[in-house]
Amino acid sequence: MDVEIVVCGKTRGDGDVRTVKIQEGDVEGMNVVIVDDLVQTGGTLFECGKVLKAAGANSVNAFVAHAVFPKESYKRFDKGGDRCCFEKFWVTNSVPTITCELNEENGVFEVLDLTEAIIKDLDEFSSM
Repeated sequence: MDVEIVVCGKTRGDGDVRTVKIQEGDVEGMNVVIVDDLVQTGGTLFECGKVLKAAGANSVNAFVAHAVFPKESYKRFDKGGDRCCFEKFWVTNSVPTITCELNEENGVFEVLDLTEAIIKDLDEFSSM
């Protein structure tokens, strides 16, 4: 797979103030996928998405392994939400109490099922 890596960095200021900057790479005209391990309220992801769009990204998407989303904060990323900046937002079902609430039909979210991969890995591990 031929992909380019872009590195964004975050600095925190007072309170909830955070600044995200592109540290390496150019996103002009690119279709971008932000990859992160965990999302809670998603403030940093949102700030990163804004920076990438402002830098000329054609589209901005997100993949997060563990979607915690306390207090239904995921609603802010769905269509009509104040953080709706991603064309697609992929998460795994590692936190099923949250991912079962996501609107996959008409929203930006898509939940990727880990079940088969976990079963396969456990099966291979147990046969060692």
